[in-house]
Order: sequence, then C-alpha cells, then structure tokens
Amino acid sequence: MNLEKNILSAIISGYADFGDAANVLSSAMFEKPAHQTIFSACLNLYDQGKTIDMSTVDTALQGNDIYRKTGGVGYLAEIGLVIGGRLCEHALMLKERYVKRKVLEMAKKIQQEVCDQKPLDDILGTVYSGTDEISGLLVDKHKSLPVSSVIMQCMEQLEARTARAKNGGHNGIPTGLTKLDQLTNGWKGNQLIVLAARPGQGKTQLAIHFALAAAAHNFSSLILSLEMTSPALLDRALISMSKVSSEDYRAGKVTQADWDKITAAGSLIQQMPITLNDAPLQTVRKIRTECLLHKRTQRLDMVIIDYLQLVEPDDRHQIREQQVATMTRALKLLAKELGVPVILLCQLNREAENNPGKRPSLANLRESGAIEQDADLVLLLMRPEVYGIKTIDIGEQIGVSTAGLGFLDIAKQRDGATGTILFRTNKQFSEIKDY
Repeated sequence: MNLEKNILSAIISGYADFGDAANVLSSAMFEKPAHQTIFSACLNLYDQGKTIDMSTVDTALQGNDIYRKTGGVGYLAEIGLVIGGRLCEHALMLKERYVKRKVLEMAKKIQQEVCDQKPLDDILGTVYSGTDEISGLLVDKHKSLPVSSVIMQCMEQLEARTARAKNGGHNGIPTGLTKLDQLTNGWKGNQLIVLAARPGQGKTQLAIHFALAAAAHNFSSLILSLEMTSPALLDRALISMSKVSSEDYRAGKVTQADWDKITAAGSLIQQMPITLNDAPLQTVRKIRTECLLHKRTQRLDMVIIDYLQLVEPDDRHQIREQQVATMTRALKLLAKELGVPVILLCQLNREAENNPGKRPSLANLRESGAIEQDADLVLLLMRPEVYGIKTIDIGEQIGVSTAGLGFLDIAKQRDGATGTILFRTNKQFSEIKDY
C-alpha cells in the first residue's frame, strides 16, 4: 500500500503534474477502496480544471462513506506525510501490479468454469476476452499520433493501392461482380457489410458466390451458417462451379458428362481456402470465439455469417430491438478486431414487398435501425421474377425481360457512392455473373 500512498501523495502535494498519472492509471488499479475513491476525486478535479490539493480533495469527498470510514481528512493528512516523487515510475509499477492481479483473476475464473463444466466455447471466450483485455492494458493501440506520422501512413497506403491498380489488381477482396468491384473497390478490412433481402431472393447463394470469387484470388473465408448444413452449402458451390442443372443434381439424374464436371469442380473447391461452420444456436460471443480461434490457427481474410435473425442473443432479457443493436455493434467491433470484412446476411421485413416495384430500402431492415447505423456497406438484393414480374424498365430500356435478372442496390456506403448493380443468373440461380 506504500506505493499507492506515494502516488497519491505526489498528486495531492503537487510534486508532479497529475496528467502524468492520468494517462497511465485508473482508479481500478488501486487495490485499497479508499485509494480508489481518492484517486477518482483527483481525476474529477483534474477534468474540471480545478486545483488538486488536500483541501479540494477533502471537499470533493464530503459525504462519501468509504472516505469517512477510512478517516476522512485525517487519512489524507497521513498520505501527505509520505514523501511523494517519481510519479511516472511509480505509476508504471502500480499498473504492472494491477495487470498481474488481472492475470490471476482470469486464471481463477477459467479454473472455476472448467470445474463447473461450462461449455468449451464459453471457456475459450473467457480466455480470449481476458487475454485481449490484458493486452489492451499493456499496449495502447490507439495512442495520439502527430499528423506528420499519420500522413505518411496515408501516402504509403495510397502508393500500395496505385501499384495494385496499375497491375490490374484489386484494392480489396474481389466480389466476383465487376461493377460492384468498381463501386466498392472490393471488400476491405474492418468493414461490416450487410447483405439483406426478403426470403427466397438468394442471399445465401450470393454469399457463396462472394466466397468463391475471393477464393479464386487466394483470399480465405470462414462461413458461419446458422441455417444450412455444410454439405448443403457445398452442394450449391458444386452446382455453381460445375454449371450442371441444380434440379438434376438434387434428383440424382446426372449423366457421365455431369459427373465429370462435378468431379472437376469438387477438385477445385477442395483446394480453396474456405472453412465452413454449421453449428446451430450461435451467439455473437461464440461467433467471436470461433473467429479468433480460426485466425490464430489459420489464415482468415473474410467472415460470412448467414444470417443475423438466427443469431442467439447473449442477453435474453433485452427487448428484441436492443438485442439486434447489441449484436450488430459487437459484429462491427469484431470486424475491426479481426481486421477483415464481415459479411452479415440479414432478412428484410414484409413491408419491402409493398414498395414500388417491390424494390427494398434501408427502412425495410428488420427489427432495428442499428443495422443501418453500424454497417459500413448495405447491399439490398432483389430478383423481380421471384415476384412474378415479367418485364421491367431499366433507364431508357423499356420492357426488359426479368428472366435471370437481379438487382443489388448499394443503399449505404460509408466511404463511397451508392448505386445499383445489375447481374444475371441462370434459371436455378446457381450461377451469378455480370449483366
């Protein structure tokens, strides 16, 4: 406790600028509750631009039970008798002690969860969240930087993008649709990308298309499917790449020529850096644990989650809108934590079908406005022929057939323009290509 008293004495007696300690310490780092209370009072005075001394601290703590029971101004005077100095050095020493306590607390919590026979996912979640918290205490990733340093980072990134563009490469992960690549520059790290549509429009198939397009350029994907099994997803990938009839494939009516195409497609897919996880009843915490584990053991460039409305809430006591808001915020933070794009599939509400031409809008995002707020990019998928619409006007083209026609509206893009991408599909919607 002498170290804690030394630090508080240096602050109250004015031996050093309180800002030196405020940038390193928090009240939680003090072990004794009275010291936590006194440090918090000093911090509040500092934030208000007021003088920090024995009188102002005593005044600020009048009525505080912990302060009173410890001895009040008499205890402050006792602290003042301690010779304070070397504030920065002592602050770092106290922080180190605090980190060691947190490590011990984490170890005890993990041991208790193992003894209580908690699910392995929950235990791993505790391990990862604990180590991340401790790492955050040791390394300040978001420290203040002079613009001279930041501008150099911007210029280096611009040079890299320019070099890739000259070589015909992409600045992000290719989407497999030329116009979508042009408008977005591909999927980029830290992005939360929402792909939304009404049921039956083909969200999952389009997500598989994105994963295959990324894999073709050696970008790896982790697909977390809460609705379909892994074999069902691979069936769609095989049909898409082999270009055989989906009806014949599912009915088992394949010719030898079809078998040859399917076998060739299977050999290609087998080599692709795609990982599937079809575990049901996923929470955001479990999703985060799976993603962190995957990234620590394998390469991870992109995450696809199918779909939001099937994700289980961590807190069942919240109303649904709050649950969804909590999920989307956590998934946005996960994208930043992993440094990869997270593509989140999402259902639209029924009101979308009452819109002109049945074209969806951001207002149709189901259950929470937080989805739009947290997303960096929102894509709205719609295929007119699913609704029985036979023809449609596209610009100056009148009466265009909707057979195999799809619309992908960029309804929001945080760092770019909005717009509409047209694409073509075959009858079974197993093959997607540029319009």
